[in-house]
Amino acid sequence: MTDYTGTVGFITGGASGIGLGVARALGQRGMTVILADIEPGTLDEATSILRDEGIAAHAEVLDVADADAYAAVARRTLDSHGAVNFLFNNAGVAAPSPMVGGRLEDWRWTLDVNVMGVVHGVHCFLPAMLDSGKPGWVINTASLAGHSGNAGMGSYCASKFAVVGYSEVLRAELADTPIDVAVLCPAWVRTRIAEALRNHPDPSLAGRSDENLDTISRVIAEEGISVEALAERVLRGMDERTFYLFTHADFWPLVAERLGRIREDYGAVLPKAS
Repeated sequence: MTDYTGTVGFITGGASGIGLGVARALGQRGMTVILADIEPGTLDEATSILRDEGIAAHAEVLDVADADAYAAVARRTLDSHGAVNFLFNNAGVAAPSPMVGGRLEDWRWTLDVNVMGVVHGVHCFLPAMLDSGKPGWVINTASLAGHSGNAGMGSYCASKFAVVGYSEVLRAELADTPIDVAVLCPAWVRTRIAEALRNHPDPSLAGRSDENLDTISRVIAEEGISVEALAERVLRGMDERTFYLFTHADFWPLVAERLGRIREDYGAVLPKAS
């Protein structure tokens, strides 16, 4: 799918950050975009901004962790717009989660949003995408944290590793269909991910400060790429039909070191050269 005129995209986490950046880029190329987000005020503002820019944009308030709510929104979207051509499972959160002293509530929230949000999106939209017989895309937002574990962020890393694995399975199952799959694996992007606790479902845990997240917020501000640059990477990846959408060349040694450890440890069960 390289011509977006007349196509429809459903984008979670669409009111800000990566979701809004990708929605704008695709909308400028002729796609009708449905922004889904848990924050009504921010969502309305984002939708109005895109419409003022001449983009056909619509809004749906949605908690992607709520399977019933997701199903209702999907039915409404399909009834109004027909089959969705582009599904961007992008909504994500981050919570502090050390292995000792972490809260189970944070783990459940992170996994429900970051993993089950992706599962719900595919479950609700993929059948109609396949039934349409038209080319389409499913892009799932993981992270470079889906390829390298980071101390203190266990739930986030676990969820993003899960999204990478889920996406690999989805790609294999859709290999003989017109639906392409990609998994987005950025490092630092200038978004509000470090402020995600503002939407924690437990009011007593929402909005609290955390040293790890405060550090991430500072690094994002200093080193993060723009959402516009990220969106261009996504569109280029779609044009080139790239599966792993990486964004930061300078993080390759981190991934290469992990792959090297895997190769070395796998050697223990491989036949020895005679």
